[in-house]
Amino acid sequence: MNSPRRVVQSDRLRDQVYRMLREDLRNGLFYPGQRLVELELAAHYGVSRTPIREALFQLAREGLITDSDRGYSLPADSHDDFLDRIAVRLTLDATLAAHAAKRATDGQKTELAEHFEGMQAAHAEGDAKGFSNSAHLLRLCLIEAGHNEALSRVCRVLEDQFLIMRNKQYREADNRALALEYDGKLVDAIQAADSRKAAEAAREYMVEIIDRFGGTRPANTLEPWVAKREADSE
Repeated sequence: MNSPRRVVQSDRLRDQVYRMLREDLRNGLFYPGQRLVELELAAHYGVSRTPIREALFQLAREGLITDSDRGYSLPADSHDDFLDRIAVRLTLDATLAAHAAKRATDGQKTELAEHFEGMQAAHAEGDAKGFSNSAHLLRLCLIEAGHNEALSRVCRVLEDQFLIMRNKQYREADNRALALEYDGKLVDAIQAADSRKAAEAAREYMVEIIDRFGGTRPANTLEPWVAKREADSE
């Protein structure tokens, strides 16, 4: 009898390229509105165009890049787009924080504290890139700590949309300080398993961001908030 065929576990080239592209997007290697040309990317990463094409297709499905007749490009994130996502987070983040406060494991609480310490250290060194990376890891840990799969799916998609904008936002020391203030309150509340304070910290942070970038501070209640778009104000 012939010996059975064996499946060899290995990382597909497409998956490696996908991870590298995603990491470079998060780290600001590409700029908003930039076209992502397969031939140029293939030369940059030292691979053929096929894994590049497959990775770009996956990134487009996830909403990290846009697909048009002219090919793939980074979204030219507008001020309105940013505020629209903040409006969604204003609704979701309090629920996510409350779930994390009630359901986070001891290991996840430790991990949240470690990522927050990473944010503090990066801010002290003026390292915007390191700060952004630690903030992203804290956010991912928070999403997992909620142990609510439906909520996690939505929050992961939304987090992906912030990857590029976050790099720009955290170049400003004041924005990093604001994140530290409210993420500190959030982490403390989760450590204490206080869902009310965790939810308040998460929502108040979004209110402060809206106040800073939107110009119309929403009432700190559970009422939904809708930004007035720039085109509507003309």
